[in-house]
Amino acid sequence: MASGFGALRLRDFENPRASDRTAQKIRRQEQGHQYAEAQLIALGAPVPRAGCNPAVWLRESLVAVGARNVRHRGAHRYVWRLGRSQREREQIKLGLPAKRPYPKQPDPEPISV
Repeated sequence: MASGFGALRLRDFENPRASDRTAQKIRRQEQGHQYAEAQLIALGAPVPRAGCNPAVWLRESLVAVGARNVRHRGAHRYVWRLGRSQREREQIKLGLPAKRPYPKQPDPEPISV
């Protein structure tokens, strides 16, 4: 069974697809870093100075544009029962815990003392 591990994803309102890979391109000055830098500059980041450490510039730029890390819940999980017949497949127990039903009522408000 494949399991999705949570990861931090960079996210802001104008660019919800900014990723760890994009940040790495800027840090290492890899192909495509100019486009990523231009996106941050368009959001209000300062223009990088000549000879500036790209990692330092990235950190300062993310603060300047108000970007924040959002916890990614991980990849989707898929499980298939394997067996030669439907009967064999139905007898296989999956290792996932049973889901609790969706709550029908909101949580009660805490009582202040």
